[in-house]
Amino acid sequence: MRTPSVQEWSRKWVDDHLDLYNYAGSLGDTEWQQAIIELLKFRDNYVQQEIRARLRQDLWKMYDSINLKMLELFEQLRQSKDNTQIETIREQVWVLKSQRIEISKKILAVK
Repeated sequence: MRTPSVQEWSRKWVDDHLDLYNYAGSLGDTEWQQAIIELLKFRDNYVQQEIRARLRQDLWKMYDSINLKMLELFEQLRQSKDNTQIETIREQVWVLKSQRIEISKKILAVK
């Protein structure tokens, strides 16, 4: 799945708010229209916040996925009697732990 560009996010955000502006106009709610105009003035800030929130969400999904894989491997490790298989599983767990650390750093970096 392709991640939308900043311009695409911005365009979608503006389009959504213009739809709301038009809807507010159809209701005769000029106060709501003014509030939407104020939001549109700070479009870039809101778009950046949305992009960061989505990125954090995606990173947390990756983190959770790694945790699930690790739990599966720990279960295999617990049940395994074969030393070669145990070593292979430990190596896989080590790789996943490293990936999890990198994702944790990225999560902390997204402000």
